[in-house]
Amino acid sequence: MNATTFNTLRAGAIACFAVLGLNACSDTGEREEGISIAVKATPLATAHTHGHDAADAAIAKHSEAAYATFRRSDGVRIDLQLGLLNLVPIELEACPSSAAARLLQVARQLSPIASAQAHAGHDGEAPEGAISVTQGEDTDLGTLIAAPGRYCALIVELQPGAAAKNIAKHGDELDASLAGASINVAPCYYPATVGLSDAEANAATAHACTQAKYTGEARRVRLSLMTPITLGADQRAADLTIAVRFEEWFEGVDFATLSGSATQQARVADNVAASLQLVSNAENLVNLAFKLEVGGQEAKCGGIYHGLGSTSQALSMQGFRFYASEFALENAAGSVPVTLATKPNGTVYQGADAGVVLLGHAQGCDSTVPVRNLALTGTAPAGEYERLCFTLGVPFELNHSDVATAPTPLNVTGLGWNWLYGRMFLRFDSLVAGGGDGGAHMEMATASVGSKHGEGGHEPEAEAETPELTQNFFVHLGSTGCSNGASEFGAAPDSECVYPNRSRICLSYPQIAAGHPIVADIAPVISELDITVNTADTAPGCMSFPGDPECTTIIPKLGLDFALSPDNLIPRREQALFTVGE
Repeated sequence: MNATTFNTLRAGAIACFAVLGLNACSDTGEREEGISIAVKATPLATAHTHGHDAADAAIAKHSEAAYATFRRSDGVRIDLQLGLLNLVPIELEACPSSAAARLLQVARQLSPIASAQAHAGHDGEAPEGAISVTQGEDTDLGTLIAAPGRYCALIVELQPGAAAKNIAKHGDELDASLAGASINVAPCYYPATVGLSDAEANAATAHACTQAKYTGEARRVRLSLMTPITLGADQRAADLTIAVRFEEWFEGVDFATLSGSATQQARVADNVAASLQLVSNAENLVNLAFKLEVGGQEAKCGGIYHGLGSTSQALSMQGFRFYASEFALENAAGSVPVTLATKPNGTVYQGADAGVVLLGHAQGCDSTVPVRNLALTGTAPAGEYERLCFTLGVPFELNHSDVATAPTPLNVTGLGWNWLYGRMFLRFDSLVAGGGDGGAHMEMATASVGSKHGEGGHEPEAEAETPELTQNFFVHLGSTGCSNGASEFGAAPDSECVYPNRSRICLSYPQIAAGHPIVADIAPVISELDITVNTADTAPGCMSFPGDPECTTIIPKLGLDFALSPDNLIPRREQALFTVGE
Protein backbone atom coordinates (compact mmCIF):
# COMPACT_ATOMS: atom_id res chain seq x y z
CA MET A 1 0.00 0.00 0.00
CA ASN A 2 1.57 3.33 -1.04
CA ALA A 3 1.54 6.49 1.12
CA THR A 4 -1.21 8.19 -0.87
CA THR A 5 -3.54 5.21 -0.59
CA PHE A 6 -2.78 4.81 3.11
CA ASN A 7 -3.48 8.47 3.87
CA THR A 8 -6.77 8.34 1.97
CA LEU A 9 -7.88 5.27 3.90
CA ARG A 10 -6.55 6.78 7.13
CA ALA A 11 -8.72 9.86 6.68
CA GLY A 12 -11.71 7.67 5.91
CA ALA A 13 -11.08 5.50 8.94
CA ILE A 14 -10.79 8.48 11.28
CA ALA A 15 -14.00 9.97 9.92
CA CYS A 16 -15.73 6.62 10.16
CA PHE A 17 -14.81 5.60 13.69
CA ALA A 18 -14.90 9.04 15.31
CA VAL A 19 -18.59 8.43 16.01
CA LEU A 20 -19.74 5.47 18.10
CA GLY A 21 -23.17 3.83 18.20
CA LEU A 22 -25.02 2.30 15.31
CA ASN A 23 -23.42 4.43 12.66
CA ALA A 24 -21.20 2.79 10.07
CA CYS A 25 -19.07 4.02 7.23
CA SER A 26 -19.03 3.65 3.50
CA ASP A 27 -15.97 2.46 1.62
CA THR A 28 -14.99 6.13 1.20
CA GLY A 29 -15.22 6.88 4.91
CA GLU A 30 -18.50 8.81 4.83
CA ARG A 31 -20.98 8.23 7.64
CA GLU A 32 -24.02 6.16 6.75
CA GLU A 33 -26.96 4.80 8.63
CA GLY A 34 -25.82 1.72 10.55
CA ILE A 35 -25.92 -1.71 8.96
CA SER A 36 -26.79 -4.50 11.39
CA ILE A 37 -26.20 -8.25 11.23
CA ALA A 38 -28.25 -10.39 13.60
CA VAL A 39 -26.50 -13.58 14.68
CA LYS A 40 -28.13 -16.62 16.25
CA ALA A 41 -27.14 -20.21 16.97
CA THR A 42 -29.27 -23.30 16.41
CA PRO A 43 -28.57 -26.88 17.54
CA LEU A 44 -28.41 -29.26 14.58
CA ALA A 45 -28.95 -33.00 14.99
CA THR A 46 -29.13 -35.70 12.32
CA ALA A 47 -32.18 -35.05 10.17
CA HIS A 48 -35.31 -36.93 11.22
CA THR A 49 -39.06 -36.65 10.91
CA HIS A 50 -40.97 -35.51 13.97
CA GLY A 51 -42.84 -38.24 15.76
CA HIS A 52 -42.53 -41.01 18.30
CA ASP A 53 -40.31 -43.91 17.38
CA ALA A 54 -38.41 -46.63 19.20
CA ALA A 55 -35.69 -44.19 20.22
CA ASP A 56 -38.26 -41.82 21.73
CA ALA A 57 -39.75 -44.69 23.71
CA ALA A 58 -36.35 -45.74 25.04
CA ILE A 59 -35.62 -42.20 26.18
CA ALA A 60 -38.98 -41.87 27.90
CA LYS A 61 -38.37 -45.04 29.90
CA HIS A 62 -34.88 -44.01 30.89
CA SER A 63 -35.57 -40.52 32.24
CA GLU A 64 -38.11 -37.76 32.15
CA ALA A 65 -35.42 -35.09 31.73
CA ALA A 66 -34.84 -33.51 28.34
CA TYR A 67 -31.62 -34.62 26.69
CA ALA A 68 -30.30 -35.51 23.26
CA THR A 69 -29.67 -39.12 22.25
CA PHE A 70 -27.43 -40.03 19.30
CA ARG A 71 -24.64 -42.42 18.33
CA ARG A 72 -21.01 -41.56 17.82
CA SER A 73 -19.51 -42.73 14.54
CA ASP A 74 -17.96 -45.76 16.30
CA GLY A 75 -21.43 -46.82 17.42
CA VAL A 76 -21.30 -45.69 21.06
CA ARG A 77 -24.70 -44.41 22.13
CA ILE A 78 -24.65 -41.06 23.90
CA ASP A 79 -27.33 -39.38 26.03
CA LEU A 80 -26.21 -35.76 26.24
CA GLN A 81 -27.68 -34.34 29.44
CA LEU A 82 -26.00 -30.97 29.19
CA GLY A 83 -24.29 -29.18 26.34
CA LEU A 84 -23.50 -25.52 26.96
CA LEU A 85 -21.40 -23.12 24.90
CA ASN A 86 -20.47 -19.49 25.44
CA LEU A 87 -20.08 -18.39 21.84
CA VAL A 88 -19.54 -14.71 21.06
CA PRO A 89 -19.63 -13.15 17.57
CA ILE A 90 -16.59 -10.92 17.11
CA GLU A 91 -16.75 -9.42 13.62
CA LEU A 92 -17.61 -9.89 10.00
CA GLU A 93 -14.55 -10.49 7.86
CA ALA A 94 -14.53 -8.51 4.63
CA CYS A 95 -13.56 -10.29 1.45
CA PRO A 96 -9.84 -9.71 0.76
CA SER A 97 -10.30 -7.58 -2.35
CA SER A 98 -12.86 -5.15 -0.94
CA ALA A 99 -12.22 -1.57 0.11
CA ALA A 100 -14.02 -2.34 3.37
CA ALA A 101 -11.35 -4.91 4.20
CA ARG A 102 -8.57 -2.39 3.60
CA LEU A 103 -10.41 0.26 5.59
CA LEU A 104 -10.89 -2.07 8.55
CA GLN A 105 -7.19 -3.00 8.47
CA VAL A 106 -6.19 0.67 8.68
CA ALA A 107 -8.78 1.38 11.37
CA ARG A 108 -7.29 -1.33 13.56
CA GLN A 109 -3.88 0.28 13.25
CA LEU A 110 -5.28 3.66 14.31
CA SER A 111 -7.81 2.92 17.04
CA PRO A 112 -9.30 0.13 19.14
CA ILE A 113 -12.76 1.47 18.38
CA ALA A 114 -13.18 -0.64 15.25
CA SER A 115 -12.79 -3.98 17.00
CA ALA A 116 -14.79 -2.83 20.03
CA GLN A 117 -17.66 -1.90 17.74
CA ALA A 118 -17.81 -5.44 16.44
CA HIS A 119 -18.02 -7.28 19.78
CA ALA A 120 -21.32 -8.63 21.07
CA GLY A 121 -21.87 -9.08 24.77
CA HIS A 122 -19.45 -8.15 27.52
CA ASP A 123 -17.14 -9.72 30.09
CA GLY A 124 -17.18 -13.02 28.22
CA GLU A 125 -20.94 -13.46 28.51
CA ALA A 126 -23.11 -14.04 25.45
CA PRO A 127 -25.79 -11.32 25.33
CA GLU A 128 -28.75 -13.70 25.63
CA GLY A 129 -27.03 -16.41 27.64
CA ALA A 130 -25.24 -19.58 26.74
CA ILE A 131 -26.18 -21.91 23.89
CA SER A 132 -27.87 -25.05 25.22
CA VAL A 133 -27.94 -27.70 22.51
CA THR A 134 -30.13 -30.12 24.46
CA GLN A 135 -33.04 -27.67 24.55
CA GLY A 136 -33.36 -27.67 20.76
CA GLU A 137 -34.03 -23.93 20.63
CA ASP A 138 -32.32 -21.05 18.86
CA THR A 139 -30.13 -18.71 20.89
CA ASP A 140 -29.80 -15.02 20.04
CA LEU A 141 -26.12 -14.10 20.00
CA GLY A 142 -26.63 -10.39 19.44
CA THR A 143 -26.09 -7.94 16.62
CA LEU A 144 -22.93 -6.80 14.87
CA ILE A 145 -22.44 -3.43 13.19
CA ALA A 146 -20.66 -3.37 9.86
CA ALA A 147 -19.59 -0.90 7.21
CA PRO A 148 -20.91 -1.28 3.68
CA GLY A 149 -18.91 -3.85 1.80
CA ARG A 150 -18.64 -7.45 0.73
CA TYR A 151 -18.14 -10.01 3.50
CA CYS A 152 -16.91 -13.60 3.29
CA ALA A 153 -16.75 -14.88 6.87
CA LEU A 154 -17.80 -14.43 10.48
CA ILE A 155 -15.27 -14.54 13.30
CA VAL A 156 -16.61 -16.00 16.54
CA GLU A 157 -14.97 -16.80 19.83
CA LEU A 158 -15.51 -19.50 22.43
CA GLN A 159 -15.06 -17.43 25.59
CA PRO A 160 -15.06 -18.29 29.30
CA GLY A 161 -18.50 -17.33 30.53
CA ALA A 162 -20.44 -16.33 33.59
CA ALA A 163 -22.21 -18.46 36.18
CA ALA A 164 -25.55 -20.22 35.88
CA LYS A 165 -27.72 -22.28 38.22
CA ASN A 166 -27.30 -25.99 38.69
CA ILE A 167 -29.90 -28.18 37.04
CA ALA A 168 -31.02 -31.76 37.63
CA LYS A 169 -30.57 -34.41 34.94
CA HIS A 170 -30.58 -38.24 35.01
CA GLY A 171 -31.53 -38.06 38.67
CA ASP A 172 -28.41 -36.13 39.71
CA GLU A 173 -27.67 -32.46 40.00
CA LEU A 174 -25.29 -31.16 37.35
CA ASP A 175 -23.12 -28.09 37.46
CA ALA A 176 -24.56 -25.89 34.71
CA SER A 177 -22.14 -23.04 35.30
CA LEU A 178 -19.91 -21.58 32.60
CA ALA A 179 -17.87 -19.49 35.05
CA GLY A 180 -14.33 -19.62 33.68
CA ALA A 181 -15.33 -22.11 30.98
CA SER A 182 -16.47 -21.81 27.38
CA ILE A 183 -17.81 -25.38 27.11
CA ASN A 184 -19.69 -27.50 29.64
CA VAL A 185 -20.81 -31.02 28.67
CA ALA A 186 -22.35 -33.90 30.57
CA PRO A 187 -22.67 -37.05 28.43
CA CYS A 188 -23.88 -40.47 29.49
CA TYR A 189 -22.33 -43.14 27.28
CA TYR A 190 -23.01 -46.81 26.49
CA PRO A 191 -19.69 -48.53 25.58
CA ALA A 192 -21.30 -51.91 24.78
CA THR A 193 -23.32 -50.50 21.87
CA VAL A 194 -20.38 -50.58 19.41
CA GLY A 195 -21.38 -52.90 16.57
CA LEU A 196 -25.04 -53.05 17.54
CA SER A 197 -28.00 -52.03 15.41
CA ASP A 198 -29.87 -48.88 16.33
CA ALA A 199 -32.69 -50.95 17.84
CA GLU A 200 -30.23 -52.89 19.97
CA ALA A 201 -28.41 -49.71 21.03
CA ASN A 202 -31.70 -48.07 22.03
CA ALA A 203 -32.53 -51.06 24.21
CA ALA A 204 -29.16 -51.01 26.01
CA THR A 205 -29.17 -50.01 29.66
CA ALA A 206 -25.56 -50.32 30.93
CA HIS A 207 -23.99 -46.87 30.89
CA ALA A 208 -21.79 -44.40 32.72
CA CYS A 209 -22.05 -40.64 33.03
CA THR A 210 -19.41 -37.93 33.22
CA GLN A 211 -19.11 -34.15 33.10
CA ALA A 212 -16.32 -31.88 31.89
CA LYS A 213 -15.60 -28.24 31.10
CA TYR A 214 -13.16 -26.62 28.75
CA THR A 215 -11.41 -23.84 30.68
CA GLY A 216 -8.61 -23.08 28.24
CA GLU A 217 -8.03 -19.73 26.61
CA ALA A 218 -10.65 -18.23 24.34
CA ARG A 219 -10.68 -19.81 20.88
CA ARG A 220 -11.31 -17.83 17.73
CA VAL A 221 -13.02 -19.64 14.89
CA ARG A 222 -13.41 -18.39 11.33
CA LEU A 223 -16.70 -19.46 9.77
CA SER A 224 -16.79 -19.05 6.00
CA LEU A 225 -19.85 -18.09 3.99
CA MET A 226 -20.48 -20.18 0.92
CA THR A 227 -21.87 -17.08 -0.79
CA PRO A 228 -20.41 -13.71 0.27
CA ILE A 229 -22.94 -11.12 1.45
CA THR A 230 -22.89 -7.55 0.17
CA LEU A 231 -24.08 -4.83 2.55
CA GLY A 232 -24.88 -1.31 1.43
CA ALA A 233 -27.65 0.91 0.22
CA ASP A 234 -29.67 -2.01 -1.15
CA GLN A 235 -29.15 -4.28 1.87
CA ARG A 236 -28.71 -2.75 5.30
CA ALA A 237 -29.43 -5.86 7.36
CA ALA A 238 -28.61 -9.53 7.27
CA ASP A 239 -29.29 -12.60 9.38
CA LEU A 240 -26.62 -15.20 10.10
CA THR A 241 -27.25 -18.57 11.70
CA ILE A 242 -24.55 -20.74 13.25
CA ALA A 243 -25.61 -24.37 13.07
CA VAL A 244 -24.07 -26.31 15.97
CA ARG A 245 -23.64 -29.96 14.96
CA PHE A 246 -23.34 -31.24 18.54
CA GLU A 247 -23.45 -34.93 17.57
CA GLU A 248 -19.83 -34.53 16.40
CA TRP A 249 -18.47 -33.18 19.69
CA PHE A 250 -17.24 -36.47 21.12
CA GLU A 251 -15.47 -38.02 18.12
CA GLY A 252 -12.21 -39.61 19.30
CA VAL A 253 -12.85 -38.65 22.95
CA ASP A 254 -12.04 -41.05 25.79
CA PHE A 255 -15.07 -40.77 28.04
CA ALA A 256 -13.37 -42.65 30.89
CA THR A 257 -10.78 -39.90 31.35
CA LEU A 258 -12.72 -36.89 30.04
CA SER A 259 -13.58 -35.34 33.42
CA GLY A 260 -9.95 -35.02 34.52
CA SER A 261 -7.95 -34.85 31.30
CA ALA A 262 -7.06 -31.49 29.79
CA THR A 263 -6.09 -33.34 26.61
CA GLN A 264 -9.53 -34.90 26.23
CA GLN A 265 -11.25 -31.62 27.08
CA ALA A 266 -9.17 -29.86 24.42
CA ARG A 267 -10.25 -32.54 21.94
CA VAL A 268 -13.88 -31.74 22.72
CA ALA A 269 -13.09 -28.05 22.14
CA ASP A 270 -11.48 -28.90 18.78
CA ASN A 271 -14.59 -30.85 17.79
CA VAL A 272 -16.91 -28.08 18.95
CA ALA A 273 -15.02 -25.54 16.84
CA ALA A 274 -15.20 -27.89 13.83
CA SER A 275 -18.93 -28.44 14.36
CA LEU A 276 -19.90 -24.80 13.76
CA GLN A 277 -21.44 -24.14 10.34
CA LEU A 278 -22.41 -20.67 9.13
CA VAL A 279 -25.51 -20.05 7.02
CA SER A 280 -26.79 -16.68 5.83
CA ASN A 281 -30.37 -15.76 4.98
CA ALA A 282 -29.31 -16.01 1.33
CA GLU A 283 -28.56 -19.71 1.78
CA ASN A 284 -30.34 -22.96 2.57
CA LEU A 285 -29.01 -25.30 5.21
CA VAL A 286 -28.95 -28.81 3.73
CA ASN A 287 -29.22 -31.54 6.37
CA LEU A 288 -29.20 -35.13 5.08
CA ALA A 289 -29.66 -38.43 6.89
CA PHE A 290 -28.84 -41.82 5.37
CA LYS A 291 -29.81 -45.38 6.23
CA LEU A 292 -28.18 -48.61 5.07
CA GLU A 293 -30.52 -51.55 4.67
CA VAL A 294 -30.63 -55.11 3.41
CA GLY A 295 -34.14 -56.13 2.49
CA GLY A 296 -35.70 -53.34 4.52
CA GLN A 297 -33.69 -54.13 7.65
CA GLU A 298 -30.83 -52.10 9.08
CA ALA A 299 -27.50 -53.20 7.60
CA LYS A 300 -25.43 -54.40 10.55
CA CYS A 301 -21.94 -55.84 10.34
CA GLY A 302 -22.30 -59.62 10.66
CA GLY A 303 -26.08 -59.46 10.44
CA ILE A 304 -27.88 -62.33 8.69
CA TYR A 305 -30.64 -61.52 6.22
CA HIS A 306 -33.11 -63.83 4.51
CA GLY A 307 -35.11 -63.98 1.29
CA LEU A 308 -32.54 -62.32 -0.96
CA GLY A 309 -31.95 -62.72 -4.69
CA SER A 310 -34.05 -64.55 -7.22
CA THR A 311 -34.00 -67.78 -5.20
CA SER A 312 -34.65 -66.26 -1.76
CA GLN A 313 -31.28 -66.97 -0.18
CA ALA A 314 -29.63 -65.99 3.12
CA LEU A 315 -26.73 -63.57 3.35
CA SER A 316 -24.34 -62.37 6.06
CA MET A 317 -23.48 -58.70 5.60
CA GLN A 318 -19.75 -58.02 5.90
CA GLY A 319 -19.55 -54.40 4.75
CA PHE A 320 -21.56 -51.67 3.04
CA ARG A 321 -20.07 -48.28 2.06
CA PHE A 322 -20.04 -45.92 -0.86
CA TYR A 323 -18.69 -42.60 -2.13
CA ALA A 324 -21.11 -39.85 -3.13
CA SER A 325 -20.13 -36.57 -4.77
CA GLU A 326 -21.35 -33.59 -6.79
CA PHE A 327 -24.38 -32.89 -4.60
CA ALA A 328 -26.84 -30.41 -6.10
CA LEU A 329 -30.38 -29.11 -5.66
CA GLU A 330 -32.57 -28.80 -8.74
CA ASN A 331 -35.76 -27.04 -9.77
CA ALA A 332 -37.33 -25.83 -13.01
CA ALA A 333 -34.82 -22.97 -13.17
CA GLY A 334 -31.79 -25.25 -13.09
CA SER A 335 -29.29 -26.71 -10.65
CA VAL A 336 -27.24 -25.24 -7.80
CA PRO A 337 -24.30 -26.95 -6.05
CA VAL A 338 -24.31 -27.98 -2.41
CA THR A 339 -21.12 -27.11 -0.53
CA LEU A 340 -20.41 -29.87 2.00
CA ALA A 341 -19.38 -29.32 5.61
CA THR A 342 -16.37 -31.34 6.74
CA LYS A 343 -16.53 -33.59 9.82
CA PRO A 344 -14.08 -34.56 12.58
CA ASN A 345 -14.30 -38.25 11.59
CA GLY A 346 -12.68 -37.53 8.21
CA THR A 347 -15.54 -38.76 6.03
CA VAL A 348 -16.06 -35.55 4.02
CA TYR A 349 -13.79 -33.78 1.54
CA GLN A 350 -14.74 -30.38 0.16
CA GLY A 351 -12.32 -28.83 -2.30
CA ALA A 352 -12.55 -25.74 -4.45
CA ASP A 353 -14.20 -27.65 -7.27
CA ALA A 354 -15.67 -30.82 -5.78
CA GLY A 355 -17.07 -32.36 -2.63
CA VAL A 356 -16.96 -36.07 -1.78
CA VAL A 357 -18.41 -37.96 1.17
CA LEU A 358 -17.82 -41.56 2.28
CA LEU A 359 -21.03 -43.02 3.69
CA GLY A 360 -21.82 -46.25 5.50
CA HIS A 361 -19.27 -48.39 7.35
CA ALA A 362 -16.49 -46.08 6.20
CA GLN A 363 -13.50 -48.14 7.37
CA GLY A 364 -15.10 -51.52 6.75
CA CYS A 365 -16.63 -53.99 9.17
CA ASP A 366 -13.24 -55.50 10.02
CA SER A 367 -11.70 -52.21 11.17
CA THR A 368 -10.37 -52.00 14.72
CA VAL A 369 -11.68 -48.42 14.81
CA PRO A 370 -15.18 -48.58 13.32
CA VAL A 371 -16.51 -45.46 11.63
CA ARG A 372 -20.18 -45.30 10.68
CA ASN A 373 -21.13 -42.18 8.76
CA LEU A 374 -24.82 -41.68 8.05
CA ALA A 375 -25.23 -37.89 8.21
CA LEU A 376 -24.17 -35.01 5.99
CA THR A 377 -24.73 -31.26 6.03
CA GLY A 378 -24.02 -28.47 3.59
CA THR A 379 -25.24 -25.16 2.23
CA ALA A 380 -26.84 -24.08 -1.05
CA PRO A 381 -28.28 -20.84 -2.43
CA ALA A 382 -31.69 -20.07 -0.93
CA GLY A 383 -34.66 -21.29 -2.92
CA GLU A 384 -37.38 -23.89 -3.33
CA TYR A 385 -36.09 -27.13 -4.85
CA GLU A 386 -37.70 -30.25 -6.22
CA ARG A 387 -34.80 -32.70 -6.34
CA LEU A 388 -31.62 -33.56 -4.52
CA CYS A 389 -29.09 -35.07 -6.91
CA PHE A 390 -25.70 -36.63 -6.33
CA THR A 391 -23.24 -38.91 -8.09
CA LEU A 392 -22.57 -42.41 -6.84
CA GLY A 393 -18.82 -42.28 -7.33
CA VAL A 394 -15.77 -40.01 -7.28
CA PRO A 395 -15.02 -37.36 -9.96
CA PHE A 396 -12.38 -38.46 -12.48
CA GLU A 397 -9.75 -35.97 -11.31
CA LEU A 398 -9.97 -37.22 -7.72
CA ASN A 399 -10.70 -40.87 -8.47
CA HIS A 400 -7.29 -41.61 -9.92
CA SER A 401 -5.24 -39.74 -7.32
CA ASP A 402 -2.68 -41.59 -5.20
CA VAL A 403 -4.45 -43.21 -2.24
CA ALA A 404 -1.27 -42.88 -0.17
CA THR A 405 -1.24 -39.08 -0.40
CA ALA A 406 -4.91 -38.25 -1.00
CA PRO A 407 -6.92 -36.33 1.63
CA THR A 408 -9.53 -38.08 3.75
CA PRO A 409 -11.76 -39.88 2.90
CA LEU A 410 -10.06 -40.56 -0.45
CA ASN A 411 -7.18 -42.26 1.38
CA VAL A 412 -9.19 -45.29 2.56
CA THR A 413 -7.13 -48.22 1.30
CA GLY A 414 -10.05 -50.66 1.51
CA LEU A 415 -11.74 -48.76 -1.32
CA GLY A 416 -8.72 -48.46 -3.59
CA TRP A 417 -8.44 -50.85 -6.51
CA ASN A 418 -5.24 -49.44 -7.94
CA TRP A 419 -4.02 -46.17 -9.40
CA LEU A 420 -5.22 -47.06 -12.90
CA TYR A 421 -8.79 -48.02 -12.03
CA GLY A 422 -9.12 -45.70 -9.06
CA ARG A 423 -11.52 -46.40 -6.24
CA MET A 424 -14.51 -48.59 -5.60
CA PHE A 425 -17.49 -46.26 -5.63
CA LEU A 426 -19.70 -48.83 -3.94
CA ARG A 427 -18.47 -51.77 -1.89
CA PHE A 428 -20.94 -54.31 -0.57
CA ASP A 429 -19.37 -57.47 0.89
CA SER A 430 -21.22 -60.52 2.11
CA LEU A 431 -21.09 -64.26 2.65
CA VAL A 432 -23.63 -66.62 1.11
CA ALA A 433 -24.18 -70.36 0.84
CA GLY A 434 -22.13 -72.04 -1.85
CA GLY A 435 -23.47 -73.91 -4.85
CA GLY A 436 -27.11 -72.90 -4.71
CA ASP A 437 -28.20 -76.58 -4.55
CA GLY A 438 -29.92 -76.32 -1.17
CA GLY A 439 -27.71 -79.03 0.25
CA ALA A 440 -25.45 -76.91 2.42
CA HIS A 441 -25.12 -77.55 6.13
CA MET A 442 -28.08 -76.05 8.02
CA GLU A 443 -27.92 -74.38 11.43
CA MET A 444 -30.46 -72.53 13.56
CA ALA A 445 -30.12 -68.74 13.24
CA THR A 446 -30.51 -66.97 16.55
CA ALA A 447 -29.06 -63.63 15.49
CA SER A 448 -31.05 -62.88 12.39
CA VAL A 449 -31.76 -59.26 11.65
CA GLY A 450 -35.39 -58.31 12.06
CA SER A 451 -35.77 -59.72 15.56
CA LYS A 452 -37.42 -57.96 18.46
CA HIS A 453 -35.29 -56.77 21.32
CA GLY A 454 -36.50 -56.22 24.82
CA GLU A 455 -34.86 -55.35 28.09
CA GLY A 456 -34.51 -59.04 28.83
CA GLY A 457 -32.37 -59.66 25.77
CA HIS A 458 -32.88 -61.02 22.27
CA GLU A 459 -36.23 -62.53 21.30
CA PRO A 460 -36.34 -63.91 17.75
CA GLU A 461 -39.64 -63.36 15.99
CA ALA A 462 -39.35 -66.86 14.57
CA GLU A 463 -36.64 -69.44 14.20
CA ALA A 464 -35.20 -69.58 10.69
CA GLU A 465 -32.90 -72.15 9.19
CA THR A 466 -29.77 -70.63 7.71
CA PRO A 467 -27.24 -72.50 5.59
CA GLU A 468 -23.57 -72.23 6.40
CA LEU A 469 -22.50 -68.98 4.82
CA THR A 470 -18.94 -69.31 3.52
CA GLN A 471 -18.90 -68.14 -0.09
CA ASN A 472 -18.08 -64.54 -0.96
CA PHE A 473 -20.66 -62.45 -2.74
CA PHE A 474 -19.59 -58.91 -3.64
CA VAL A 475 -21.10 -55.91 -5.34
CA HIS A 476 -18.17 -53.61 -6.18
CA LEU A 477 -18.77 -50.66 -8.47
CA GLY A 478 -15.91 -48.76 -10.09
CA SER A 479 -14.55 -47.49 -13.39
CA THR A 480 -13.39 -50.07 -15.96
CA GLY A 481 -11.83 -49.94 -19.39
CA CYS A 482 -9.09 -47.61 -18.12
CA SER A 483 -5.82 -47.19 -20.00
CA ASN A 484 -2.59 -45.30 -19.45
CA GLY A 485 -0.88 -46.57 -22.60
CA ALA A 486 1.58 -48.69 -20.65
CA SER A 487 -0.58 -51.56 -19.36
CA GLU A 488 0.57 -50.74 -15.85
CA PHE A 489 -1.64 -50.42 -12.78
CA GLY A 490 0.69 -48.01 -11.00
CA ALA A 491 -0.20 -44.92 -13.02
CA ALA A 492 -3.36 -42.92 -13.65
CA PRO A 493 -5.20 -43.29 -16.97
CA ASP A 494 -4.49 -40.89 -19.80
CA SER A 495 -8.17 -39.99 -20.15
CA GLU A 496 -11.59 -40.97 -18.89
CA CYS A 497 -12.18 -44.71 -18.72
CA VAL A 498 -14.35 -46.42 -21.33
CA TYR A 499 -16.88 -47.27 -18.61
CA PRO A 500 -16.72 -44.54 -15.95
CA ASN A 501 -19.59 -46.20 -14.04
CA ARG A 502 -20.59 -43.06 -12.15
CA SER A 503 -24.35 -43.06 -11.66
CA ARG A 504 -26.37 -39.88 -11.19
CA ILE A 505 -29.02 -40.23 -8.49
CA CYS A 506 -31.97 -37.82 -8.10
CA LEU A 507 -34.55 -38.00 -5.31
CA SER A 508 -37.50 -35.92 -4.08
CA TYR A 509 -36.03 -33.08 -2.03
CA PRO A 510 -39.17 -31.83 -0.20
CA GLN A 511 -39.39 -35.19 1.58
CA ILE A 512 -35.68 -35.16 2.39
CA ALA A 513 -35.85 -31.56 3.64
CA ALA A 514 -38.68 -32.65 5.95
CA GLY A 515 -36.31 -35.11 7.62
CA HIS A 516 -36.91 -38.32 5.70
CA PRO A 517 -33.72 -40.38 5.27
CA ILE A 518 -32.05 -41.41 2.05
CA VAL A 519 -32.15 -45.21 2.16
CA ALA A 520 -29.56 -47.37 0.41
CA ASP A 521 -30.88 -50.95 0.21
CA ILE A 522 -28.88 -53.56 -1.71
CA ALA A 523 -31.78 -56.06 -1.90
CA PRO A 524 -33.58 -54.55 -4.94
CA VAL A 525 -30.25 -54.35 -6.80
CA ILE A 526 -29.57 -58.10 -6.46
CA SER A 527 -33.19 -59.28 -6.63
CA GLU A 528 -32.91 -60.88 -10.10
CA LEU A 529 -29.74 -62.88 -9.41
CA ASP A 530 -29.18 -66.21 -7.67
CA ILE A 531 -26.55 -64.93 -5.26
CA THR A 532 -25.30 -68.44 -4.42
CA VAL A 533 -24.22 -69.23 -7.99
CA ASN A 534 -21.13 -67.70 -9.57
CA THR A 535 -19.79 -68.20 -13.08
CA ALA A 536 -16.49 -70.08 -13.12
CA ASP A 537 -13.34 -67.99 -13.53
CA THR A 538 -15.08 -64.73 -12.73
CA ALA A 539 -14.97 -62.53 -9.65
CA PRO A 540 -17.37 -63.51 -6.82
CA GLY A 541 -20.60 -61.63 -7.36
CA CYS A 542 -20.28 -58.52 -9.52
CA MET A 543 -17.14 -56.39 -9.53
CA SER A 544 -18.09 -54.22 -12.54
CA PHE A 545 -15.82 -55.86 -15.09
CA PRO A 546 -17.26 -56.20 -18.62
CA GLY A 547 -18.33 -59.70 -19.57
CA ASP A 548 -19.19 -60.88 -16.05
CA PRO A 549 -22.63 -62.58 -16.28
CA GLU A 550 -23.40 -61.78 -12.62
CA CYS A 551 -23.33 -58.06 -13.50
CA THR A 552 -25.99 -58.23 -16.22
CA THR A 553 -28.83 -57.32 -13.87
CA ILE A 554 -26.86 -55.56 -11.11
CA ILE A 555 -25.08 -52.79 -13.05
CA PRO A 556 -28.20 -51.70 -15.02
CA LYS A 557 -30.13 -51.49 -11.73
CA LEU A 558 -27.52 -48.99 -10.54
CA GLY A 559 -28.56 -46.78 -13.44
CA LEU A 560 -25.64 -47.70 -15.74
CA ASP A 561 -25.14 -49.46 -19.07
CA PHE A 562 -23.26 -52.76 -18.88
CA ALA A 563 -21.13 -54.31 -21.61
CA LEU A 564 -21.66 -58.06 -21.51
CA SER A 565 -19.58 -58.14 -24.68
CA PRO A 566 -18.30 -55.51 -27.13
CA ASP A 567 -21.43 -56.06 -29.22
CA ASN A 568 -23.90 -56.55 -26.39
CA LEU A 569 -24.52 -53.45 -24.32
CA ILE A 570 -27.25 -54.02 -21.75
CA PRO A 571 -29.06 -50.71 -21.26
CA ARG A 572 -29.42 -48.99 -17.94
CA ARG A 573 -32.63 -49.15 -15.96
CA GLU A 574 -34.05 -46.95 -13.25
CA GLN A 575 -31.64 -47.13 -10.34
CA ALA A 576 -32.88 -49.34 -7.53
CA LEU A 577 -30.33 -48.70 -4.77
CA PHE A 578 -31.59 -45.40 -3.32
CA THR A 579 -35.06 -44.36 -2.17
CA VAL A 580 -36.47 -41.81 0.27
CA GLY A 581 -37.50 -43.55 3.47
CA GLU A 582 -40.22 -42.97 6.04
